Amino acid sequence: MTTRQKNARPATLAWSCAFAIFLGTGAYTLFGAQPTAPEVDPAVSEAGDESQSAAGGPVDPIAQPIDFSHAHHVTEVGLDCQFCHAYARRGPVAGIPSVQRCAGCHETVLSEQPEIVKVLEYWNNKEPIPWVRVHDLPDYVRFSHKPHIRAGVNCADCHGNVGAMEAAVQVESLSMGWCVDCHNEREASRDCLVCHY
Repeated sequence: MTTRQKNARPATLAWSCAFAIFLGTGAYTLFGAQPTAPEVDPAVSEAGDESQSAAGGPVDPIAQPIDFSHAHHVTEVGLDCQFCHAYARRGPVAGIPSVQRCAGCHETVLSEQPEIVKVLEYWNNKEPIPWVRVHDLPDYVRFSHKPHIRAGVNCADCHGNVGAMEAAVQVESLSMGWCVDCHNEREASRDCLVCHY
């Protein structure tokens, strides 16, 4: 009868997970290589007429149910990101502000504006605003905002200058290679189990 060492199982599990990630995501993700992005017409990009997603396809910033201007709320009004995205410092997701938070201001501020009327209709109907997700990571990535906020990573480092955006769009690839480069620059952990199940 053969006996296995007690710590052989965790090592086997770690190798199995790494191999599964390799097979499931391909060498691009595992080794941080990135496929070449399609060419973007500089005239279109500079004019801001058509934003590009990380995958290279166009992003429709008007696809949101409410025409919410980050530029107005951040730059003109002076709201901090964490005023609306309050869970970023507490857990994995930044969170979307509740309709109650929006209505709390807008029941008295600009309440006759067409987009604000839409917000107040959601509030009166006790319905959440069906925002369309802009940043989405693969299910095998375990990302948490909390350690990043506590380490002093600025929101703009990953999300771009949202304070200058009318509608939020993804500006970084958020690929494994991009994250590993940042971890290297900041001398943060590169242990696989920090980000992968």
